[in-house]
Amino acid sequence: MSDSRRRLWNDEATNQLIEMWDRVSSIVLIALELNRTTSSVQTQASRRGLPRRNEANERHRRKWTPEDLRLLEVTLDKHTNRNGDIYICEIAEDMKRSIDAVSAKLVEILGPEEEIFPKYKVTADTGAVVAKLNPLKPAKRKNEPATRECMSCRRPFWSEGWGNRICQPCRKEESGADGYDR
Repeated sequence: MSDSRRRLWNDEATNQLIEMWDRVSSIVLIALELNRTTSSVQTQASRRGLPRRNEANERHRRKWTPEDLRLLEVTLDKHTNRNGDIYICEIAEDMKRSIDAVSAKLVEILGPEEEIFPKYKVTADTGAVVAKLNPLKPAKRKNEPATRECMSCRRPFWSEGWGNRICQPCRKEESGADGYDR
């Protein structure tokens, strides 16, 4: 996140977001890959009609106890190298919490994303972490949610099923400003 100024989303970045959305388990990891803030990623995902994240509640929504905070401090020291690089995936694994939950707490403790994100490193063994967090899914069938090309504007978008072939912006444009059929 070397450049924290607001940047517009081009088609290439949007396509990368759509492609990663179902495959990558963490908003933080997507933001790091795209060099964006988490709020920018979430906003663009919402604008593109991507589905809500299916987070394991036991890893993400648990309250932080004083004991958890002490463990986070110890784990942070353990997974921060001499250069100040923070291995966020390993911290999340040790804490048995989602990467997003750990990152949110670190932002709360250490400062804004713009300062912390450049220090984040995904692990040295990225493949092992991704395999643990995202077990391979069976091949998609035609009527399952997937990235599809909009029949109107030809841009890729997240579709809930085979019958959903027009993206949300084109659907709103066709039916009026409120997005409802007339």
